[in-house]
Amino acid sequence: MRLVGALCALLLFVTACSDDGAEDASGSNDPEAKASEAGEQPGETVELQRSLPEAEVVPATAGTPGENSVAVSRALFVSSPAVVLAPAGDQRAVDEAADAATAAGIPLLLLDEAAATGPTEGSEASASDDAQSTSPTDGAEVPAFEEIKRLEADTVLLRGSDTDRTVRAALDTEVVSSAGDLPSLDEVEGLSGLAVLVVENDETEAATRIASRATANAAGAEVLATNDADIRVDPDVVSTLADLEPASVMGLGDDFGPAERFASRVDLAKTGQQLPGGGQALFPGRRLIALYGSPGTPSLGVLGEQDVQATIERAQGLAEEFSPLSDVPTVPTLEIIATIAHGDPGDDGDYSGEISVESLRPWVERAGEEGVYVVLDLQPGRSSFLDQAKVYEELLRMPHVGLALDAEWRLAPDEKPLGQIGHVEAQEVNSVITWLADLTAEESLPQKLLVLHQFRVAMLPDSQEYDLSREEVQLLVHMDGQGATGDKESTWAAVTEAAPDGVPFGWKNFYDEDIPMLSPQETMSREPVPFMVSYQ
Repeated sequence: MRLVGALCALLLFVTACSDDGAEDASGSNDPEAKASEAGEQPGETVELQRSLPEAEVVPATAGTPGENSVAVSRALFVSSPAVVLAPAGDQRAVDEAADAATAAGIPLLLLDEAAATGPTEGSEASASDDAQSTSPTDGAEVPAFEEIKRLEADTVLLRGSDTDRTVRAALDTEVVSSAGDLPSLDEVEGLSGLAVLVVENDETEAATRIASRATANAAGAEVLATNDADIRVDPDVVSTLADLEPASVMGLGDDFGPAERFASRVDLAKTGQQLPGGGQALFPGRRLIALYGSPGTPSLGVLGEQDVQATIERAQGLAEEFSPLSDVPTVPTLEIIATIAHGDPGDDGDYSGEISVESLRPWVERAGEEGVYVVLDLQPGRSSFLDQAKVYEELLRMPHVGLALDAEWRLAPDEKPLGQIGHVEAQEVNSVITWLADLTAEESLPQKLLVLHQFRVAMLPDSQEYDLSREEVQLLVHMDGQGATGDKESTWAAVTEAAPDGVPFGWKNFYDEDIPMLSPQETMSREPVPFMVSYQ
């Protein structure tokens, strides 16, 4: 069914239904289909229709509990012969109403404070003409009343305080206080292929959360709870969506928007691909503990001191050392120098040698099998970072592989390695971000890490101009200074101060060059706490 009008409550849809799959449970996709005519007595069979939206995205906007409950009802129900109604301010009434709505398979609507009398906790609504009401009696601008009319509901099951008179004055409906007085409903199967996501935290008003879940359950949806509206960080939700493969997904909560972003996250979750450590977004859900170097070359770092399996086991051991010190899982990582700065120009004249994809593949694939993250480090010489990154596109299509840019070895056309400290400008960094983000989106991959190595501010001179808008890529600034502890602390302060707001940081320990090399406890004692720690 095509939704009518703008919804003013917290919800949004992401669907991927065909026209045939978008029919409601009664076999009709006609938005004019309604419940049976008014006037039928309780006990007679009347029609109830639910709706699975067709490939639509409805943006979320925050509203009152009453508006929010109406939005969920409007999204899932074409018509209903009955509804359950409760004042939003009466928690016990809302709980009771939720149970009744779920059991009956009908919407739960809430009355905001302005449309209800002051609630008395646990009290039943009175049908007496003497019941007092301080709310408007014409139903004007009361979302729940308007929704009852739209649904053509002839019966209202009332829970909570004395709102009976208000309801009677505003609507031509039968008000009952017992679920047994609800009309008999057709045996209508619940919606299939619909998953509804709700954020379980204290920020959402309890009445809204309960009513939304109850109406979704009443419609037959699969309701999934998550601790974060960014579903990429919740491994359980990712796994469940991948298993369910729902045709439609609805997010209840304004934080799920904007709709286009939510849609891409849902599509990503359905792939089921997860990063080492779980989920599809890197930070703050994990801390990377890395060995740095190049295979078979011990002089470039400890990663090259042993074969692939021994390297993986060594990285796993380091990650275990940091685990008691970290409030998030520690993930063993290999940072592999894939292109190495050379003293001679080579055949292509760029002073950089590229290790072939086929040579690196055994390391990358073995790491993936062992739950180890991989970062491919580039030392481009006179080449560009983007050109070298494209060489390893095949490996970067794997979900556990990220990229690092080593600005020290980015040379100008007339420069040579070791003659100066290189640098990279924001325009080139942004070109890599764009390319890597596009690749990640096209392949429906989990978020990619892009590390920027730095030990002088001048290496990343215009870092405030980095494009941080692409959530497919997570930027991390990695402090590579070596030497005495005091010097490294000064470098850390300069690097962290110069970086863009919100960017996480990494720290490197050198076995031979640091005086002394910090212990894991000392490494984790700095502020901000690094999200990546590497060893060279």
